[in-house]
Amino acid sequence: MRQSAFTILTHVKAEDVADLECLLTDIGDDIDENPHLRFADLDNLHYASLFVVADGTRDPYLVFEGTIDGRPHEFLDMLLERAPAAVDKIYRHCVDYPVAGAQDRGVVLDYLEAHDIGANTFYVAWPGWTVDDIRKEQELRDHIEKFIDDQKDADLRHQPPQTIRQRIADHVRGEPTTTWARTARSRPFLVKNGKTVLRLGLAPPAFGFLWVLKAAFSGASTRRRRFLARAILVSVLGFAGGAVRQLRKEETDDERRDRERAPDWQTTYARWTEEEELLGIVRREDVKVQNHMVSVTRIKDGRFRLLTLRLVLWVVNLIARLTANKGSLGGISSIHFARWVITPGDKSLIFMSNFDGSWESYLNDFIDLAARGLTAVWTNTDNAVGFPRTKWLVTEGARDEARFKAYARFSMVPTHTWYSAYPDLTVSNIDNNMRIRQDLFASLDPAATEAWLRRL
Repeated sequence: MRQSAFTILTHVKAEDVADLECLLTDIGDDIDENPHLRFADLDNLHYASLFVVADGTRDPYLVFEGTIDGRPHEFLDMLLERAPAAVDKIYRHCVDYPVAGAQDRGVVLDYLEAHDIGANTFYVAWPGWTVDDIRKEQELRDHIEKFIDDQKDADLRHQPPQTIRQRIADHVRGEPTTTWARTARSRPFLVKNGKTVLRLGLAPPAFGFLWVLKAAFSGASTRRRRFLARAILVSVLGFAGGAVRQLRKEETDDERRDRERAPDWQTTYARWTEEEELLGIVRREDVKVQNHMVSVTRIKDGRFRLLTLRLVLWVVNLIARLTANKGSLGGISSIHFARWVITPGDKSLIFMSNFDGSWESYLNDFIDLAARGLTAVWTNTDNAVGFPRTKWLVTEGARDEARFKAYARFSMVPTHTWYSAYPDLTVSNIDNNMRIRQDLFASLDPAATEAWLRRL
């Protein structure tokens, strides 16, 4: 089953912002037992969050993001079936919410779907692994560990590795509650063949360019073919050169505006850290193994910046789908799911991420392992701190650690409500559990058997 992302953005009545934030905070403060919305009752839901972006503007809005197994339509229909009162309680604060509310389920479903802006870039650490898969594989590991602990008197630990593993396999095979584990979970097509698909996709334009080069300069080509090939080359090179010149102009203008920025970014950031909004952000951090981050930045003015941003997000999404689909994004192995979303009207860029560990270590990973990609995205956006000086779209930028962290922190929005279906599992835990199940009944040599046992 394929994971999907929905991002429902609805405008909030200005006079209702405080009440809505209070309601969402109440839900988030007791995510499992609150009387309003029990996310655990919703099948196939990996993560969900609700937050209000107000920042003193005249047009505050609510974002409801979810990462699910299957299609958003079925999930939202189930949400309206199982928690209609909660949907009404939340969305009655929003503009144009149907008067009849969830009593007219079809109309409300249409309302939610009409406001779903999806995701421009969607990263999944383990494509194809459902909520049920992840939970059951953790249960399998717990079951095996309990079996080993119960065998202490039988000196199982002193047996050869092959014997220990065989005893474990026999136990799992004979246990009715773990019959599902007898079949190894197959990985999705793009996880196994993504690099091949990417190469095949790049082959036609590469061969086409080589053909143009040959036709443009080969004496065997007819005059008409040489003329056409050279015209294509001139057009392509002219377009590329124009884009590069415009990029450097934009970056030079950014540097000039940054020098004129008043007050300077250090003063702006220092003042902001003294405000209450930062407390609203950090109060939900480091409560569990996992954390959630929401960043909202303004897209820089001009068509060029918007087109550049869309192109970069398209490339990142392609990489996420085809190559970065085995628990790591650019070397960062702490992200469960992440998305970049351009808001309607092309005004803002929202980044939402579910990750392991602290915010500080998460940003350090980005700086050390994926600074170029992050710079290519965020350099097209701005806020009062200002993104660090960037050259050629991908250099410098996030490498300016102090300013980059200030920019990222300043851009964050408090997450009023956040839910994780498996809050105590890291990306590495899920990977480890997958491999335990995968190799439980496989034919392994002695070295691989010992490596498998070390996973327990």
